Amino acid sequence: MDSHRQAVFAAKGQTLSVAFYPRKGVICYGSEQAAVKAGLNYDTPQGKSTFGTDFKFVDENAIRLDLDDLGGEIVLLDWGYAGDKEPSISPPNRNLAVDKLMGGSVNVILLHQENVMSKNPKIHKRLVQLENNEFIKPLLPDTNDPVLGDIQDIPKICANIQTDWQDVGLNRMTAWHLGQCIRHRMQAHVDGKIENHASQVDILITGCEVSLWAAEQFAADLSKCFPKLYVKSVSANKVSSS
Repeated sequence: MDSHRQAVFAAKGQTLSVAFYPRKGVICYGSEQAAVKAGLNYDTPQGKSTFGTDFKFVDENAIRLDLDDLGGEIVLLDWGYAGDKEPSISPPNRNLAVDKLMGGSVNVILLHQENVMSKNPKIHKRLVQLENNEFIKPLLPDTNDPVLGDIQDIPKICANIQTDWQDVGLNRMTAWHLGQCIRHRMQAHVDGKIENHASQVDILITGCEVSLWAAEQFAADLSKCFPKLYVKSVSANKVSSS
């Protein structure tokens, strides 16, 4: 847990995200994207950077890198020794691109990518901005009674859901497109364009961990609404790249 100068992270069949906080000198990692937002809520002790970064000139926002868990991916983080110009990489991998994050104090090298489709030499196109991003919200403050806090939040959350559906937003657009796809699929069944068989799946819903539970409930609801359609939920870890 206490790395000297390097750390390696890998993803294969399980999600993994790494978040970089240049102004705080902190790198967070975890299997849940929301977990790595912890750096948005807390300051480092005495505002000191663990990577020797000068906070006065670091103007980068916090960012997140999501590894390709479906195809398989390995990333090396190297912060080296004082005065090192090049990261310490094994000879077979020294031809790989080296990107610099955290104000230039951390080298990021994508060592292994099984999925050819995910190979992108420009890592910056894959980074998600965590700060100054209207779609990224900080974690909720801690509470002494999480259960009571959840119960008290129910009215507010229900009101937010109602407001969101009243506005023309992404949820309404997504629901409209889903409705169109279901209508076309059902019409294809009526017209005989789809042959029914034992392994047929009309709608496949995937998710990981908590999102899989929501997917399973959504699949059950769709099956009740459209009993003629074959709806199936499955863990995203079991969905192959093919």
